[in-house]
Amino acid sequence: MADAGVSSALSSPVFQHFLVAISVAVILAPFSYYMGMGARILKLPQITGYLVSGIVCGPYLLGILSTESVVDLNIIEGACLSIIGLAAGAELHLSELSRSKKQVLGITFGISIATWVLCYGALEYTSGLLPKLGELDESHIVAVASLGATLMMARSPASAIAVLKEMDGKGPFSSLVMAVVVVKDVVVIIAYAINVELIRGSIVPSASAGSTPLLGMMLPVLSVMLSIAVGLCGGLLLSMLLRPHSLLGAVLPSMSPATTFKVKQLVILLVSTVIFNMAHYFEAEPLLACVTMGLFMVNRRPHLPARWVIRHDRADKEKEELHMMVSQIMSLTNVAFFGLAGASLKVGALKDMFGAALLVFAVRLVAIFVGSWLGCYTTSTSSEYRRLFWMSMITQAGVAMGLARLAGTRFPDWGPHFQTYMMAIILLNLLVGPPLFRHALVRVGEAKALLLPIKGSGGGAVAQQLQLGSILIKENGGGGTSLDGGLTHQHGHGHGLGDEDSPTKPDRDLDQ
Repeated sequence: MADAGVSSALSSPVFQHFLVAISVAVILAPFSYYMGMGARILKLPQITGYLVSGIVCGPYLLGILSTESVVDLNIIEGACLSIIGLAAGAELHLSELSRSKKQVLGITFGISIATWVLCYGALEYTSGLLPKLGELDESHIVAVASLGATLMMARSPASAIAVLKEMDGKGPFSSLVMAVVVVKDVVVIIAYAINVELIRGSIVPSASAGSTPLLGMMLPVLSVMLSIAVGLCGGLLLSMLLRPHSLLGAVLPSMSPATTFKVKQLVILLVSTVIFNMAHYFEAEPLLACVTMGLFMVNRRPHLPARWVIRHDRADKEKEELHMMVSQIMSLTNVAFFGLAGASLKVGALKDMFGAALLVFAVRLVAIFVGSWLGCYTTSTSSEYRRLFWMSMITQAGVAMGLARLAGTRFPDWGPHFQTYMMAIILLNLLVGPPLFRHALVRVGEAKALLLPIKGSGGGAVAQQLQLGSILIKENGGGGTSLDGGLTHQHGHGHGLGDEDSPTKPDRDLDQ
């Protein structure tokens, strides 16, 4: 009886579709990877190559991946998105953020509010002119504009890290940029969750059937709280599994260090995928749950007495190891996620949307400039930063594309066209953003790779430090500086950013 059940399951059309999709994806993965390498040679973000490979192999060009195959691979896409969320949360170190919270929060909310308001107007205007989106009624247009404006607030942390690594960017400007970037992405994901619940309650009849107005108003808050609760449970479970005295820890000492590292990576991938799907099952926001899990993992160190400094050091090493493991996992999951994202794009619609995307892109540039200037002005930031800070806030990729993809699957009527529209705008930001950030670093004198001194640095003992997850940027009056992706770099000590041959240091994509 059991054998008959297993045989029936293996011969089912669903399983056959999934098996074929997995086989095709495994065959195409090397092609996507080398397309990413080619993009890197051309000084383009690696994920541009992954996206192009997905478009080429997708159902709208060569047809190697059919529409059914792309849908069948949603479970892989969920795993990739869970790692993107986990990595975004792991970048935010709350204890270090508190040192300059007024400046960081002022600039973050200045940029976020200006971007949402101006981009909402641009998206509401352009959505009505596009095929399919233009056929929607007024309430749907408002939903599209609100959701799109929320996505336009996002800025990729991994892209900022990659440019700082390339330029060896170190100093107060670089520190401030990283602080604003990671805080803003958390704000975006929370705002996205609220937007989705408001849309479901106002324009999706099945979601609001039988609910009272009061419950409808509370649903966005409840969804965010549920997402955070699921993420905290995931963070607690993951920390219990990875700690030395856990059941897993009892098995690992018998393995080699390399095998132990790989087993821990597999545990992280499995737990984050389970949490993502659990949040989806409970109709919470999966990406917010994974962000919360990452944030919990890097901020869970208890307040211990000074004599317990050994435990502090051990906790720091565990967090560095976590960042290294997540970074290496992302180097693989990015190939799959952005390849699938490219395969799901409607190429014909993308061509028709380019003009509208260009308009929204231009409006977003203006909005970021206005928001950055106002944020810097209200927090008494230097006039030079007011002029240049906006250049560091342009690039989008992993989080923005992940949210666009989630919207594409959550709202089947207009979601796929919305996703394609957002992808067109995000690609423009992805191509233009890194060169502008490099230019800003040169202007403020923090491009160490060009042998430029940090402006305003002297021989005194003044020191500024801001640590955000895997990023550690220190500025000492005449001493060392470091930008750390989970490892430490202090003028000849440790594995520095220029240490490309380090076997333990993952090489991040230009943008995640």
